[in-house]
Amino acid sequence: MNTTRISSLSLSLLLGASLASAADQIFTAPSFFDDNGAYFGPDCEQTNYNGAYYTGDYTSPFKTYLGKTDEEIQKKMDDLWNHYFKGDNNSKVFFDNGNEGYIKDINNNDVRSEGMSYGMMIAVQTGHKEEFDKLWAWAKNHMWHKGGDWDGFFAWQRGDNGQGGDDNCAPDGEMYFMMSLLFAANRWGGTYMDDAQYIMDKMWNNYNHKLFNQSNYIVVFQPLGDGNQFSDPSYDLPAYLELMSRWARKDQDKWKKAVTAARDHLYKSSHSSSGLFADYSNFDGTPHSYSYNSNATKYMYDAMRSAMNYGMDYYLFGVDSTRQIEMANRIINHFEKDGYQHARFNWDGTGASEQYTQGEAGANAVAAMCLRSTSGAEEKIKKNFQLAWDTEFMTGQYRYYDGLVHYLAMLHLSGTFKIWKPKPAAEPEKKTVEGEYNGVKYDTETTFQAFEGCKLYDVTVKPASAPAAKDTSAAAADTSSKVDPGQPGTPGDSTIAIASMKAVSAAKVWASNGAIFIENATIGSKYTVTDLNGRVLTSSRTTSAMQEVRIANKGAMLVIVGNKAFKITK
Repeated sequence: MNTTRISSLSLSLLLGASLASAADQIFTAPSFFDDNGAYFGPDCEQTNYNGAYYTGDYTSPFKTYLGKTDEEIQKKMDDLWNHYFKGDNNSKVFFDNGNEGYIKDINNNDVRSEGMSYGMMIAVQTGHKEEFDKLWAWAKNHMWHKGGDWDGFFAWQRGDNGQGGDDNCAPDGEMYFMMSLLFAANRWGGTYMDDAQYIMDKMWNNYNHKLFNQSNYIVVFQPLGDGNQFSDPSYDLPAYLELMSRWARKDQDKWKKAVTAARDHLYKSSHSSSGLFADYSNFDGTPHSYSYNSNATKYMYDAMRSAMNYGMDYYLFGVDSTRQIEMANRIINHFEKDGYQHARFNWDGTGASEQYTQGEAGANAVAAMCLRSTSGAEEKIKKNFQLAWDTEFMTGQYRYYDGLVHYLAMLHLSGTFKIWKPKPAAEPEKKTVEGEYNGVKYDTETTFQAFEGCKLYDVTVKPASAPAAKDTSAAAADTSSKVDPGQPGTPGDSTIAIASMKAVSAAKVWASNGAIFIENATIGSKYTVTDLNGRVLTSSRTTSAMQEVRIANKGAMLVIVGNKAFKITK
């Protein structure tokens, strides 16, 4: 029988022949590609990080924590699009002008680079190319400076006729423009990549203006005058900078330094008790007062986005997880004590005022994603996810800002947000194997498409010419001395294969200091915990949807749940 599937590397390759029986099917992974073949699956980097960049796993916490179905989640996202992009004049923020379109700040009756770039990110993540192109056409024609003093930057404000406003920039717009264009280039092709690279080049190489402070690599409040001497922590987007450092055609070393600077600045700007951020911060993280903004040192409108920024970085990369878990605990505990009643505070959490907003419900829920491996945090995690899910879509005068911040957060929480990557090779390589593939034995010649280590293969499995005698000696069982760590397709290349299997599993596996947790597996599923040499440490069956496995062992381990494998570090 001939089949066509996309599969991950087999457990037999990962663990050696002694555990080959753990794999009893081909692992299909069609979700690594959209309908047009755009790719968001595992990465080829050798790493122990568990972020979605490395695993391709974008499972929604609405599904794992709130029990929402895929259909319910998709309906919620469709409803968001229809409300803010296709709704009536009391709900929509997107306005279609034929060949162009713009996002309007209803309260201020203008168009801002912030909203335009947010709209482009929403459009590329939800697959709405037509609206993306209209937004980008409007931004290019009315905001983007090509040449002159602000070459490469965007005017932060225009009238809805494309005229007037302010030619100076607001760096959150630049960050979202660059990232949405990079995603569009990888998802749809076209000229988006050239546009993105032009902007990225000018962020460092415009003669008069630099998006980042040239001494510490922190994004500045505005690359003009004294705006170069402080920052806005909600402009720190380390996940975006990680991708820019990989995909930039030049200045990669500077982008890498900006990644570290953004993570450090976010951590320093998070109050040591409340976890709150000031709207404006000095480079050392302390609040920065500014003459035209009397609330600059408080947790106000800009600052609420910071929680979403590090929550995004946590689940996409996981590189700075220890500090991000700490920050998330602080800010979620602060709002727990407040009962999610208030929106604005002094930096230290005193001086509560105004009502908790839709944007905060979304941003804080993304931060709560950092706490999923924290023992005892389940109830407050669920509460934040539920608040984001239950948030009513905004209408009226103030719908633009809080509405879009909540929408961006829902991209992350729903699993809609993907890291759209350069596609694997378009033409699969040929591969022929004998008798068995991916733990499955074949009695007749079979062909299928396999996905291994970020490459596609046309695999032909031919029946074994003769069954080989099984060698049960100790020498045969001990494969550790035979591993070539640098050779793809051997146990030394296991990280990517395990990540691939993790991405297609409904189960979640994570560890605390004292235990391993198996979440969302079917009750009664067999699980086995082994070390990386295949030695079984414990084995049993799940008795609940959140199975706690108490185990004293430390270090890297494999957790095999049914026929799926997870690599964890405890």
